[in-house]
Amino acid sequence: MNILEQLEHPAFKPSKSDCILMNYIRQHGDIFCTSPIAQLAQLSGISEATITRFVRKMGFPNLQHFKVSLAEELSGRSRQQTIIDHTIQTDESILTTAKKLMSISIEALRQTIRHLDEKVIAQAVGLLTNGHRIYFIGLGNSGFVSDDSAYKFQRIGIDATGLDNSHLIMLHMSLLHPEDTVVAISHSGESMEILQAAKLAKQNGARLIVITANTNTLLRQYADLCIFYKTKETMLETGSIVTKLTQIFIIDLIYTQVVKERPEESVKSKQDTAEAINILRLGE
Repeated sequence: MNILEQLEHPAFKPSKSDCILMNYIRQHGDIFCTSPIAQLAQLSGISEATITRFVRKMGFPNLQHFKVSLAEELSGRSRQQTIIDHTIQTDESILTTAKKLMSISIEALRQTIRHLDEKVIAQAVGLLTNGHRIYFIGLGNSGFVSDDSAYKFQRIGIDATGLDNSHLIMLHMSLLHPEDTVVAISHSGESMEILQAAKLAKQNGARLIVITANTNTLLRQYADLCIFYKTKETMLETGSIVTKLTQIFIIDLIYTQVVKERPEESVKSKQDTAEAINILRLGE
């Protein structure tokens, strides 16, 4: 039995809170699929714990799996033949789709810049240039960005490490010093592994910078600085290029500001690393 059928004929005896939540999903399924759990609790009037218990009663291991399945059902039920973004049609040309995707990416960057806090970026640059070691952490698609970010900073002579494995992340967080800085990248801001890592980092006195699209993230309670970007994924486009592009844009902005703060040292380190890599090429 699919989710929409279960909402009408649940296989369990729903509580009063379950009934309120089921009614909310019926009326606002699209919002439910794209909103973080903290926002869903606020919108529906149901606690986060109740939402988590409800999706398990429905036969799903976690909220993410529930959202994906619900999004697929809602997409299939939709009268319009749309996929990924609501503006993209299944019967349009490749070039038309390419232009729409470009517009979506540009708009995401525009919105991010429009809401950018220059003071926060400047403070982040200060933490990264005045600290000891930098750890970029992220899981899944954000993990790719964390690895790329560490590589960029290594090339200009900064001790940076990218971590995209939850076990390695916790291992390194347990060994942090107060002079270290952690940059946590999480689109949803809801990853339990990243939340636990942030908590451990703060317990060890490290500075924490959070990059996320979720302004209500629980990571805020541990963060020294939060940098928010403006993009929203549908459940059928998780890991989209728009999200990665926006995350990389923020990292690149911070990186560029760091280079501007220490131009001579950055240029020399970039030249030294380029020459070292060139040795490998010459040996081929």
